[in-house]
Amino acid sequence: MAAHEGTTHAGTPHSILLLFVVLGLGIVIGSGVAVRRRLISGRLGILGAFAGFGIGGFGGIGLVEIQVVAATGPQLTEWYPIASLVVGSMVMLGSQVLGMIYWPRKPRYLGLGILLGVWIMYPALLPNQGVLHPLGYLLVPAIPLSIGYILWHDARGVLRTVVSQRFPRAVGMISAVLFSVFFAFSAGTLSINPDTSAGMRTEGFVTTLPVSGPLVYWPAVEFYLPSIPLAGMVSLGTLLLFGLLGGLIGLNAAVVAVQWDGADDTASTRALAGTLTTTGATACCCCAPAMYGITSAIFGAAATPVYWAFMDPSSPVGGLFFAASVLLLTGSLLRATGSRGTRVNCEVPATSS
Repeated sequence: MAAHEGTTHAGTPHSILLLFVVLGLGIVIGSGVAVRRRLISGRLGILGAFAGFGIGGFGGIGLVEIQVVAATGPQLTEWYPIASLVVGSMVMLGSQVLGMIYWPRKPRYLGLGILLGVWIMYPALLPNQGVLHPLGYLLVPAIPLSIGYILWHDARGVLRTVVSQRFPRAVGMISAVLFSVFFAFSAGTLSINPDTSAGMRTEGFVTTLPVSGPLVYWPAVEFYLPSIPLAGMVSLGTLLLFGLLGGLIGLNAAVVAVQWDGADDTASTRALAGTLTTTGATACCCCAPAMYGITSAIFGAAATPVYWAFMDPSSPVGGLFFAASVLLLTGSLLRATGSRGTRVNCEVPATSS
């Protein structure tokens, strides 16, 4: 993508795009509140939430595509490995303490916490940030496999019921696809504002090359279509990452669709207790990849440290956001399906499609 300096790009002030993000999140939250208070029907609330995510996503992609360029090089990089070790150790230790207190009979939760802690520490533990180490190629697929096992063991019955219904399944699939597209723009693997500065190729091409991230080198396909314009990169690692987060987003959205769609037929508002938590987790995880674009829109070039905190592989920020997204989305699914002792009603009304 082509970054730049200043507070406008192509005549569009950054504040306008930031307003789209805030407005979109407000619509999503407002839709959830309106459904809970029975001011609107569940399906109308779902359409409102989709509209809110669409508006917010438009603003977020715009901010990412025209984000302010970092004015100076990275600073304090010598502290990044230490911070990664500290943060990763805290995640591992915290997961063990919480697991032994709340889920002593579910060691799979502790195992996921250990894997996420190692993910954060990984670049600091190995020489050359471990970009070619076999451990990285084991760790990346281990995360989705661990989450898949947890959901299969603790929530497969309810999730099977949810995805067997046509309307929630459609909501989940659309949400997963839209989030994956948004995340691709936010992560810089897809751009409609490619860098065409001096020295950059201007003719269209499709080529293969190894790329670094997540954690290690992966075979990838890079392309540039100047007639659209569209540039991007797709690797096996990014497909695993997008598939994991997109799948969790889609399942959460499907559960929310069931709960909201059945709101009119529920005698108690307890059927919706937790849906706003689920929606909030989804919104936070969608906004996390665009954090620097949003920050640069507010603070301009002063947000340079945030830029390098996200871009430098040795920084713990990217890994921490990933770990937080996984924990929030997986936790909200387990909460909604009753696997953590606070079950939310996921029964589908007989009138649902």
